[in-house]
Amino acid sequence: MASSSSSNKHVTLLLLLLLLLSVSTLVAAQPLVSSQAKTLLQVRRLLGFPAALAALPGAPDPCALPPTPALTIACAGGQVTELSVLGDRVPDAAWRAVLPSNFSADALFTTLTRLPALSRLSLVALGLWGALPGAKLHRLQALQALNLSSNYFYGTFPEQFSRMYSLQSLVLSRNWLNGTVPPLSGLAFLDELDLGHNRLGPVFPEVGKAVTRLVLADNNFTGKIPAEVSSLGQLQFFDVSGNRLQGWIPSSIFALPALRYINLARNQLAGQLPASTACADVLAFVDVSANLLTGARPACMRVNSSTRTVLDAGNCFADAKLQRPSTYCVPGALAAVLPPPQGNRGEHGGGKGGEVGMILGIVGGVVAGALLIALVMMAVLRTARRQHPEASVLPKSPLATPATKANGGKAPAKVTQKIVTPADKRHASQAAMVNTLEVPAYRVYTLEELQEATNNFGSSNLIRSCPVAKHYNGQLQDGSRVSIRCLRLKPKYSPQSLTQYMEIISKLRHRHLVSIIGHCTVVDQENPNIASSVYLVSECVTNGSLRSHLTEWRKREMLKWPQRVSAAIGVARGIQFLHDVTAPGIAQNDLNIDSILLDKTLTSKISNFNLPMITTSKNGKMFAETPFAVNEDNNHGSVQSAEQGNKDDIYQLGLILLEVITGKPTDSRKELDSLKAQLSEALAEDPDMLKDMADPTIRGTFAVDSLSTVTEIALNCTAGDPSGRPSIEDVLWNLQYSMQVQDGWASSESLSLSTRS
Repeated sequence: MASSSSSNKHVTLLLLLLLLLSVSTLVAAQPLVSSQAKTLLQVRRLLGFPAALAALPGAPDPCALPPTPALTIACAGGQVTELSVLGDRVPDAAWRAVLPSNFSADALFTTLTRLPALSRLSLVALGLWGALPGAKLHRLQALQALNLSSNYFYGTFPEQFSRMYSLQSLVLSRNWLNGTVPPLSGLAFLDELDLGHNRLGPVFPEVGKAVTRLVLADNNFTGKIPAEVSSLGQLQFFDVSGNRLQGWIPSSIFALPALRYINLARNQLAGQLPASTACADVLAFVDVSANLLTGARPACMRVNSSTRTVLDAGNCFADAKLQRPSTYCVPGALAAVLPPPQGNRGEHGGGKGGEVGMILGIVGGVVAGALLIALVMMAVLRTARRQHPEASVLPKSPLATPATKANGGKAPAKVTQKIVTPADKRHASQAAMVNTLEVPAYRVYTLEELQEATNNFGSSNLIRSCPVAKHYNGQLQDGSRVSIRCLRLKPKYSPQSLTQYMEIISKLRHRHLVSIIGHCTVVDQENPNIASSVYLVSECVTNGSLRSHLTEWRKREMLKWPQRVSAAIGVARGIQFLHDVTAPGIAQNDLNIDSILLDKTLTSKISNFNLPMITTSKNGKMFAETPFAVNEDNNHGSVQSAEQGNKDDIYQLGLILLEVITGKPTDSRKELDSLKAQLSEALAEDPDMLKDMADPTIRGTFAVDSLSTVTEIALNCTAGDPSGRPSIEDVLWNLQYSMQVQDGWASSESLSLSTRS
């Protein structure tokens, strides 16, 4: 009887299980309700009829369409639960031309709210643009995964995201979003947050404890890495590269138990990593390159192995290769160099009192040293002024010190030229603060110093000469090599009238410019109130030009594709700085591949850029001119032509990109037109042809999509009509996008699928 009862129970359970399976199958197999099918067709129309949705109109049941990499539609109970569309609309300069001019992101997401069961939504590389309608997105209450990457959404980050409590994955990378990210720590289930390649910042976003993947690369986040990051026990992938983060690195981050990948490159992180820093056993990739780190590397970051890759170039580590001089990383606040203690105190710690005493002692020593140096410098400057009155130091800002009278008590004649408005000066100062820490501090030199550096401006140090300027090589007393340019001034400029102009010159300092590091104003000996010339002192970059690294393989390191794209991004950033640093911007620069220099870390630097212009009003019209004596044909021009000058720079950048791609210069207009026609045909019809046109030395090192993106932006830059050329922001966006495509291709290890052997 017992066995019979047991058998009956088993039969009953089996029948119940079969019944449940049947019900679930019926629910899953239930055809899509007509209103949902119509909504999908409406979404297709709003998306501009992408190729991925071409099969949708003829499908009896959209839920029955087989999933592909470009399209996935999943349903349950007659409701759409997943919509994933991957477009092929690679970002270009005419990004709004991809969709109709009446496209509305608000209308798109209003339509999507008619799919209330939608839990996964992915609309990638579809050319979508506009502000993200947070209120409409918030109505998708079932949404667990949202991916809107590689589009053109702009504006602020919707604060409604902080209340979408079901979100598990939020990917908004490669858009144009800006502003502060609202706190997301309340999203208890959020395990992936990817906001890379936007313009977000400056506050580092708050996230919840469940995050496993956190990507904030290439934004505008500033300040320190929050200590709370060290408490993200489930974090596996962490990328904050390409921001403006400063201060010390919480060393406990590297020991997070699940961490496999960490990228802190291209920030301003400073100080030493404690020798006791430990790395998680599963940590496979570490990148701390291009920061301000000093001292010795921790043991777990000293050796690359089959299980861990460590990148650390461009710092000031004492025990690593491809490092910058220690002076590059030294300037900065003491708090940025000495990280606070973490965890328990060491065995020899003396408690809080000992620590405070040590810090006070260090601070006292630094202050005393600074005072001593200041006294010595004052004495030297006074002596120099008495012995060499022809050399003038930079006067104090007229905003801080009233102008002194000259010429027998008469005030100097009123200067009619407008150097720059106070707002423009703030703009210049803020723009110049970015990426300049590797350049020596700007200073005023004495004529005697420059004479000693150039063998009294001897012919052996003369590089080139023209009627209005001479260029010299020089070596300062500390052994550093410099370039010195002597520019003759127009007769009407006195030392006092040059004050504001030289303040602007001192701001022309950027990681991707051969920066001006100082100057010396020389006055006319017969008339001390007249300045006759100015010597501009620039850093010396001796690792060759970009062209030499493409062609002189016996002398230089041949650049592969990732290094070439990185160099091009640097040039674009330098151009962006020049266009924005003053008003009007610095345009019509001598941008050719021979004037792009590479330093020892292969950082690209623009060498032959123009100096700022002075805006002045004549007969009611604004003009721009320079205080330096130049050829009469070029001494002034309308301020309204600044846009034309910007487009000229874009054209020259396009020529550089074409040579970076093919390895060949275009010496004539006929050659250029022929090359552009071939590249355009290859882009449109035959990717293999494009691969064959690439420089043979980079074959096997590039992703085809990355090469295609750079080729397309190069063709747009060299458009015959200046109005058809992209802005420098568009160029930079596309180059950065190309680098991300390249990084993804390289990490996938799919060389055999992406290149020909």
